[in-house]
Amino acid sequence: MASIDIDGLAVPLCVGGDPALDFCNTRAGWGAVGPKEYLHTHAHLCVWAGHAGLLTPERVDAARRAGARHPAAADAVRRRALALREALYGVLVEKGEQDAAWRVLDAEARRAAAVAHLAPGRPASWQLTGASDVELPLLVVAWHAARLLTSEAAATVRACPGSGCGWLFADPRGRRRWCSMAWCGNRHKVRAHAARRRSAH
Repeated sequence: MASIDIDGLAVPLCVGGDPALDFCNTRAGWGAVGPKEYLHTHAHLCVWAGHAGLLTPERVDAARRAGARHPAAADAVRRRALALREALYGVLVEKGEQDAAWRVLDAEARRAAAVAHLAPGRPASWQLTGASDVELPLLVVAWHAARLLTSEAAATVRACPGSGCGWLFADPRGRRRWCSMAWCGNRHKVRAHAARRRSAH
């Protein structure tokens, strides 16, 4: 899938229309034997959060430094992030009873809410200023996941049917099929054209 290199780390492009969906898209090939993983380290999680607009460059740097100082805590946060991603994807795609997944989502959302503070402004905003630097990249994702799940947009989520993809995107008009026509859409067209040519001979 399409990615961008930031500080030597590959992170996927944002195509989902919501940060929580783009977080799910840090894995490609959902359900495949060999899925593509982007969150290899805590540093990848930090850089992705900055790329997705969830953290300022300063907070990204602080989170990465904290992770380097506390590698065991950083790896625990990364593993929690993977569990959160698995739960979120399952709830959004399966649309059925996902008790275990909801427990994971609820636990992380509660942790995020516990460190959220209302910041003044026009409009005012919620900021997770009470989170530790190591944990912040995970909690900011959990916050956005909770926002998505409690909005009408959750009902518009679709998964790309492209081979080895499965990326999620918001489809409020019900007209979008692919995560991107430039990638999965065009590959499908090429394969379909080749199949037609083979059947014609």
